[in-house]
Amino acid sequence: MAKSIITQNDLFKEDIVNRLRDKMPLIEQRVLDDIFKIIDTYNSAGGLFTGGVLNAEQLIELSNVIEQSLVRNGYVTDVRTFISDFGKVTLNTAQILDNVGGYSFNKLPLSSIEKKWQNATAESLLNSGINENFKRPILKILDETISYGGSIESAKKSLTEFVVGGKDKSGKLHSYLTQTARDSVGQLQGQQFQSISANIETAGVRYVGGLLKDSRGQCTHWVRDLKGFIAWDKLDEEIRLAYKNEKLKKVDDGIHRWGGMIKGTTKENFVVRRGGWNCTHTAIPVRKKP
Repeated sequence: MAKSIITQNDLFKEDIVNRLRDKMPLIEQRVLDDIFKIIDTYNSAGGLFTGGVLNAEQLIELSNVIEQSLVRNGYVTDVRTFISDFGKVTLNTAQILDNVGGYSFNKLPLSSIEKKWQNATAESLLNSGINENFKRPILKILDETISYGGSIESAKKSLTEFVVGGKDKSGKLHSYLTQTARDSVGQLQGQQFQSISANIETAGVRYVGGLLKDSRGQCTHWVRDLKGFIAWDKLDEEIRLAYKNEKLKKVDDGIHRWGGMIKGTTKENFVVRRGGWNCTHTAIPVRKKP
């Protein structure tokens, strides 16, 4: 029963992230097309921009074009749908804490944490986060290219590499959204786990989830070598080991690189931060050793 609950939880969390990110390559391309339509109207000669420095009105126009393109092509709607699914994550959290962790509790703290993460994720994916990580770099690329009389071809190449990516990397919107969405869901549930277990005796942490070729060294160690359980009195030592092997650039089996730990990860916040940025594993506090 416990294994089924955990597996279903992991599949559900990855599914809502995948439903969100699967449309991103198409949205990125349409945003890029809309930007190209605007810059094709700028003054040029011999393939070079001749209009001088972009003025404030042009920068505002470009910013609006990007924003309107994101809305028109479904980005905003998709993000809001993703955020609305956080309620299902809360239900999963309650079930896991009850059936796997062995905790009986009032569910109100879970709902308040859910609301906090809905607001934080909206800020990251719809407001300041998307402005800083997606819109502003696009405007900077254009401003610098045009201000120095660069070529239209150079501007479009730089924009294409940033917005839609290439053979070896995804576009910026896709990569930023994937990490932000995964971290939001994982850390939402982690904080919910932590809120219930913080003042109750804890035997340790069940560290669960699948292992892939690109799984980090510390995650591979905790899932495979420790059989998915870290005793509470050993957790500090395991976190120190993770940072030590990250510094040493250790690689297990030739493929599992230690690294990616979030700075400031401690025993107290481990169930929230887990194996680091973009980690897909789940750390479940349990009252009894399995």
